[in-house]
Amino acid sequence: MTTTASGLKLEPDMIPKLRQAFENAIQQLQPALAQAQSAQLTAPAMKDQASVDFQTAFNRSAVQGPDSSAESLQAFHQRLQGVVQQLGAIQQAYNNHETELARNLSSQLEH
Repeated sequence: MTTTASGLKLEPDMIPKLRQAFENAIQQLQPALAQAQSAQLTAPAMKDQASVDFQTAFNRSAVQGPDSSAESLQAFHQRLQGVVQQLGAIQQAYNNHETELARNLSSQLEH
């Protein structure tokens, strides 16, 4: 059993499946992320001030600024990628540990 930095305990055979699930989530997020980044209104619906103000407010909440939908999706995407990388590192550490154990057992059996 492997324990992550956050204290989550994983059986070794769960790691590749869990990593694949997060990779699938990243793939499913890609279209929404691309759409959110291009969801900007390029021109107000009309030339009146209310339409101009709406366009500005919409673009700010949808695409521009740290609290925009696009930024939130981008941050979520980055967190998912971080989880995939962490799971990869956990899998590699587990594989290295298993290889070292096998090597030690083999050398003990030879003596």
